[in-house]
Amino acid sequence: MASSMADARTEILDRLRRVVDEPGRMFRSYEEVRRPEVPMHVTLAEGDSLALAKRFASELEAVKGSYEIVDDLSDVPARVIEQIRSWESESDAMDGKDPRPLQVLGWDPGKLPLPGIRKPLAEAGIEWVVPDDLLDDEDRQRAAAAATGLTGVEAAFASTGTIVLAPAEGKSRAASLLPYRHIVLVPIAAIHPTIESWLASLRSSGQLADLVRDSAQLAFITGPSKSADIELNLTLGVHGPKQVHAVLFDSQRP
Repeated sequence: MASSMADARTEILDRLRRVVDEPGRMFRSYEEVRRPEVPMHVTLAEGDSLALAKRFASELEAVKGSYEIVDDLSDVPARVIEQIRSWESESDAMDGKDPRPLQVLGWDPGKLPLPGIRKPLAEAGIEWVVPDDLLDDEDRQRAAAAATGLTGVEAAFASTGTIVLAPAEGKSRAASLLPYRHIVLVPIAAIHPTIESWLASLRSSGQLADLVRDSAQLAFITGPSKSADIELNLTLGVHGPKQVHAVLFDSQRP
C-alpha cells in the first residue's frame, strides 16, 4: 500500500517537473488560443430613405421576421387585412378547427401612424380590441383572445431591423407582447440608420427628455421572440409573438 502511494507521488512530481521544464508540451501559449479580433464599431446603414427601408427589411428577415413595402398609402389597410386573414387561415388549417372571430389587440387608432385603419378593418369583420385596464378581468380576457397585435413604432433602425415602442396611454405594451403574432406599421420616415442617429435627432429637436418622461418604458424589439436551451436549440414565440410582420410605407406620399 505504502509502495503504491509512493509510486503515485513520484509520478505526479515527475509530471510537474516536465511541465515546468517544457510548458509547451501541456499548455498552449496565449497567442495560440486567443480569439480573433472582434470589430467593436457600431453597424452602420447608409443611403436615402428607401435604401434604409430596404436595409431594415433585410435585417428583419434575417432574424426570422417578415415584411412588405407598400407603395400606395391607401393600400396599407388591405395588406394588413390580408396578412391577418392569411395567418388565421393557416392556424385554422393546422388545428382543424372552425374559423374563429377575427380580432386584433391594438393601440388606440389615434396613436397609430395610420389612424383611419380601424374603419376598413371593422368593415372586413375584424374586431379591434383596445384594453382600458388590464387589471380588469374582462379586459384581460378580451385581450387574451386576440391572436394578432397591431402597433405603430416610435422608431426603427435599418442597421439591425430593430423597432422601438414607447408604451403610454393608448399604446398598450400588451399589443406587442401578448398576441401570438404582431403586425407593425412602420412609416419610412421613422427609420433611422442606427440607434445613435435616432438619439442624436431627438436631442437636437429637444424631444428626448419628453419621450423618456412620457413613456412607461422603451421596448427594443428585433424580430420574433426567441429563446434557446442549454443545447442552443432555438425556439420562437416563448416570451412574446412567434411571428412579426412589418408593413413599411411612406406616410408622406398619397
